[in-house]
Formats: sequence, C-alpha cells, structure tokens
Amino acid sequence: MKTYIVTAVILMASVGLYAQRRKPVEAKQPQTTTQTTTANSAPKAYFSLEKKTVDFERIKMGTTKTIEVSFTNTGTKTLVLTDAYTTCGCTTIDWPRDPFLPGKSGTIKLTYNPTEEGAFNKTVTIYTNAENNKEVIQIEGIVVPK
Repeated sequence: MKTYIVTAVILMASVGLYAQRRKPVEAKQPQTTTQTTTANSAPKAYFSLEKKTVDFERIKMGTTKTIEVSFTNTGTKTLVLTDAYTTCGCTTIDWPRDPFLPGKSGTIKLTYNPTEEGAFNKTVTIYTNAENNKEVIQIEGIVVPK
C-alpha cells in the first residue's frame, strides 16, 4: 500500500513539474521605429583624453610639478567638465569650467605635491556631461630626496 501511495505522489509531482515547463518562444524580428533610430543617433558629446597615464618622472621632495593633459570634444554636442576628484590630497586639479563645442580642445592641469619619498601611483577622475561621463587618469612617478 505504501508503494502505491509513494508512486502516486511521485507521479503527481512529475506531472505538476512538467506542466510548469515553458514553451519555446519563436524568435521575432526586431521592429525598427523612427523613435528608436532617433534616440540612438541623438547628438552626444564625447570626452577624448590625449593620454590616460601621465608620468611625472622624478620629482624632488619639497617641490611641486605640474603637467597639462589635453582633451578634445570628439562628439557632436557641447562638452562640459562637471567635476574632478583625486585619490589623495597631494594632487590638485585645475580644469576649465567653460563649455567646449564639438571639435574644440582644452587642457587639464595636474599638480603633484609629494609628501614622502618613493614611487607613487595616484588616480584622477574627471566627470563630464559626455556619453563617456567618467574618465580616469593614472599619474605616476618617483619622489627623490632634495
């Protein structure tokens, strides 16, 4: 009797599980609309850095060094740099607040003021209104004694 009950329970469970299977969905061709095409081709700014790694080389302890990094708006809409952050207080950033029309270029000034001797590797993050709204610049170098 127990065998019949166990078999009946297993049979009902498997039927219940089989009933839950989904039928395969037929692949449909994507429909293109004017709205989708317009949204994908909307004008956008694009922030293109001249270089993403800046080598400060050797800096003497007690001195500061400033390097300029060029950028260009390679997009089709006005570019605005909105904010900038560093990973330490030893690095300062001076960036232009004016908008850049498509094709126009500018510079970002990075200044490193060493606090200890040895190799360093820091990060500067620039935020913009561009399609690539965040770009990271790595700065590196070696601080040597006076």
